Amino acid sequence: MLANPRHRDSPQCRIGEVFTRTGALKNSGFIFKKLTIKSRLILTLSLLVAFLLGVQMLGLVGMSRAIDGIKTVYHDRAVPLTQMSDIETRLLHNRLAITSALVMPDPETIATKTALVEENSKAINQIWDTYLVTYLTDEEKSLAAEFANARAKFVNEGQMPAVAALRANEIEETHRLVIEKIRPLYIPLNKSLKALVSLQLDEIEQEYNETVNSYKSIRNILIASIVVALLLAVLISIVLSDAIFRPLERVVEIARSVAAGNLTQEIVPHSRDEIGHLMQALKEMRDSLVDTICKVRDSEAHTSALLRTMIDGVVSIDEQRMIRTFNPAAEQIFGYQGHEIIGQNASLLFPLPVAGESMQSDYFETHYVQWRTRASGVTHETTGRRKDGTVFPMDLAAVEMQDGEHHTYVGIMRDISERKQAEEQKTRLMSELESANEELKSFAYVVSHDLKAPLRAIGALADWLSHDYSEKFDNEGKEHMRLLISRVHRMGNLIDGILQYSRVGRVREALVAVDLNQAVRDVVDLISPPSNVTITVENSLPTLVTERTRIEQVFQNLFSNAIKYSDKPKCEIRVGCSAEGEYWKFSVTDNGPGIETRHFDRIFHLFQTLAPRDRIESTGVGLTLVKKIVEIYGGSIWIESTVGQGATFFFTLPRVAPNH
Repeated sequence: MLANPRHRDSPQCRIGEVFTRTGALKNSGFIFKKLTIKSRLILTLSLLVAFLLGVQMLGLVGMSRAIDGIKTVYHDRAVPLTQMSDIETRLLHNRLAITSALVMPDPETIATKTALVEENSKAINQIWDTYLVTYLTDEEKSLAAEFANARAKFVNEGQMPAVAALRANEIEETHRLVIEKIRPLYIPLNKSLKALVSLQLDEIEQEYNETVNSYKSIRNILIASIVVALLLAVLISIVLSDAIFRPLERVVEIARSVAAGNLTQEIVPHSRDEIGHLMQALKEMRDSLVDTICKVRDSEAHTSALLRTMIDGVVSIDEQRMIRTFNPAAEQIFGYQGHEIIGQNASLLFPLPVAGESMQSDYFETHYVQWRTRASGVTHETTGRRKDGTVFPMDLAAVEMQDGEHHTYVGIMRDISERKQAEEQKTRLMSELESANEELKSFAYVVSHDLKAPLRAIGALADWLSHDYSEKFDNEGKEHMRLLISRVHRMGNLIDGILQYSRVGRVREALVAVDLNQAVRDVVDLISPPSNVTITVENSLPTLVTERTRIEQVFQNLFSNAIKYSDKPKCEIRVGCSAEGEYWKFSVTDNGPGIETRHFDRIFHLFQTLAPRDRIESTGVGLTLVKKIVEIYGGSIWIESTVGQGATFFFTLPRVAPNH
């Protein structure tokens, strides 16, 4: 059944609509009251923030437009006005330059002034071209065209002919041009320039006033918006006061009562909103506080037991420098009983003042300041004084503890007398070691000079006897002389080996990047192997940051060792390298007689050789030197060999140079 339209517009219908809308508002208010405090605050603040953001956005847009207007005034008006002022100044300078050239018509003045006129003319042309590309109104364009025509006539009929006459030293002609051309033509030129500048000023004033008016309007809108926002904030604070703040004041009163120590006060939540939750949380906090107090008392008992069993002395002092805590370990260190020292000044634990100081002087001030400035748990050395007056070294770590406005300093102390004695012994041993090193250096000097000198004399005498008296020796005598000369050379080589071994690790070179490919080639050139020896590098060798001489000694000794003991018609030596983690692994392989497993360690000992020295001349230092160099650089060396098939020496070196 269709409704009657007239019935819809009847007074009864309108009254029903009013009641319906009123009910909707009441329902909205009821729904708002059912919201939690958090939801109410979020909704209210969101609406207020949205309003303020909208106002701020409008203000920012308006301010941006105002700033753009000011920028437009500057770029379109102020800059062109500056350009016209510059043009006016340069035109006047040109007139003055021509006039001053007439006053002092010497060649130097004429050249200077005419050059100035040309320079100004070029500058005016550039400024004018820049001016024409700026924003110009129709009236400005008309005045600009008028100025351009007047300037062209002034330059072509007056200025340029006058400059040409000056350069031709035609003073009279120049004077005539100044009177008949330059002066009359400058009048309309200046007039058009003034008119153009005046128009620019009028345009600047007009556009500036429009921008200022726009800015004032935006400012007024922002002020009104702020006033509205303040009124809304006041209204919201009044509404929220009854709903939130009064119940909160009750919660604050209960909290203060609990803070004052009334832990037996009854706390009962009366609502289910956030304030009710807060009241419940306060009740739980009160219960937790009671439990915490019990735990603190238990902790104090545990701490007291811990202090009694600590092996380090623990002493606490207050701001008046009085001792408050003194554990059994401290009693053992200082010799005081707790009841003797607690309540006494902490100066009793530190040395007495030196002779000459007054006993009334505050000699503890230094130690007290150290406690305050070092109260961070960092251990430092100081001295303590026992009950019997003896002074001893100790470690002290001070920690500052604050209880409200009161400060307490806790010091943890340890008697380090035994450690200091050990350090003194270490220092003495280091001194003895340095003396031993100095003696080793002196020994090396003696070996190098005092031992080799008579050895060279014996060698020279043996050579002289073997050559000059060779006919008087029988075969056995000649053999004895040969053995004498050979062993003199062996002794010289042995001394050189000892010197090289003693210098490794003691004499250091600068660390440089060494290309091992080039280093191996240099070593091969140095030892000059026989024609039956072939040395091959199987793969590219790396570049190491090391001491060039030391790494070359490693390869030189390994190559010489392989060549010396080779028992094949053709000696083959191969050099290889591979990366293994943080190390380079090198290998030097030969096809010599090989080495038995039982000799693998022996060959790296000093002066050890596997063949008789009368058969193969060797000092037994080379491989020992190689091992020492490799280990100094943090590497290792070993050998793998099969008798009759040759041997391979492996050694490793760090890929990154160790810190020397």
